[in-house]
Amino acid sequence: MTRRQQIIEILENQKATAQYLANIFETTLKEILEDFKHIEKSIKPKKLKIIPAYCKSCNFVFKERSRVSKPTKCPKCRSEWIETQRFYIG
Repeated sequence: MTRRQQIIEILENQKATAQYLANIFETTLKEILEDFKHIEKSIKPKKLKIIPAYCKSCNFVFKERSRVSKPTKCPKCRSEWIETQRFYIG
């Protein structure tokens, strides 16, 4: 089973961050984000869904964020206490 197939299996059963997946497969975050691009195409009609990142300090939600990398600072309160986005297949 390929890494991408394993990622699909994980995301069908649970919500996970990209960093968590990178740690499991002992690879870089960049490679996991590249895998997401291919996974999105291969799982149709299902979709790779994202629970957006949010600020733990003021609860600001990064709804309209197009990048999948973790935001560094909250635009509202400037806190760096950010909960990263989580991914799942639904």
